[in-house]
Amino acid sequence: MAIGAPRERLVERALALIVESEIAPGEISQHSRVALNQWRSKSPEHAAALLEARHRWNVLGGMADDLRAHFDAPEANMAANAAASGRGPQRRKLLLSIAGLLGSGVLAGRGVQWYWQQPVFQASYDTRTSQMLKLALPDGVDGMPGSQLDMAPRSSIGITLYRQRRVVEMAQGEVRFEVVHDDKRPFQVRTRGAVIKVVGTVFTVRDRGGPITVGVEQGHVRVQIRTDRQDGNASSVQVIDLRAGELVEVKDGHANAVRQSDTRALSAWRDGWLVFDNTPLGDALASVNNYRTRPIVSSSTRIDALRLSGRFRTTDSAGLVALLPTILPVTTATLPDGSVELRAR
Repeated sequence: MAIGAPRERLVERALALIVESEIAPGEISQHSRVALNQWRSKSPEHAAALLEARHRWNVLGGMADDLRAHFDAPEANMAANAAASGRGPQRRKLLLSIAGLLGSGVLAGRGVQWYWQQPVFQASYDTRTSQMLKLALPDGVDGMPGSQLDMAPRSSIGITLYRQRRVVEMAQGEVRFEVVHDDKRPFQVRTRGAVIKVVGTVFTVRDRGGPITVGVEQGHVRVQIRTDRQDGNASSVQVIDLRAGELVEVKDGHANAVRQSDTRALSAWRDGWLVFDNTPLGDALASVNNYRTRPIVSSSTRIDALRLSGRFRTTDSAGLVALLPTILPVTTATLPDGSVELRAR
């Protein structure tokens, strides 16, 4: 129900007093609280306006920290500064502006939405050949450490933390996530073919250009896959729940069957190993080449489709090149640029 203009003016006055009592330093805040109590007791209309003002302030409660910077003059000198420089009227003008901002227009629509959509942290990270990177996000709860991310070589991500959610845009690569539990701020990883949603868990996402692989070590993640329909109708969404020890691969908008796996092996690169379990050779080479300045390439899609299983040192790709002809029907040839080509035998 809309609030009439006289009542709205009372609400704005109450908001001005609330703002000052909440964010001004010690003595000024105390005076404002006394004034607020006196103002409330003047009439039932004042008391009702204060209830409405409290509701609006609580909706935007997080704004207190952002506004407190406007009241950062040293407390002992504040009165003198206000008298000498005219900051008293300026502060009152600011309070009235804030009250207007928190008025019905903001709560009716875009103001609240704008505030909650503003990021509190943004960063992007890229790793080079053979480079690994460990990140600690500033999303800890109650002073505890934040989420931990491990990036494999040639990986690229962007991180944006909001007041109500946490988002990682993953362009390519392999990342292990150890996410801090926070019901109020869900954590999302967005890839080119799927969105992974979690609250708190440990999982790894791999995207090397082939299938996107998601494996869970601890907890529970939800994988959402959006598939565009060829008949022009609205796209459909497939939802897959993964729990500890489960893995799924997503390719071309479709997910393979969820399977049990040693999901810790997905991030074995953190300890210097690459682990493949019946992996298409083309996908395996995409991971191996992240540790080589000169790539191993194949001469045909038939070679790419061969399957590779085993555990290999990230620092010994030359040993893998020597081993491949003994376990697969391929030969190797070193090209003039130093890369190695696999050819059918």
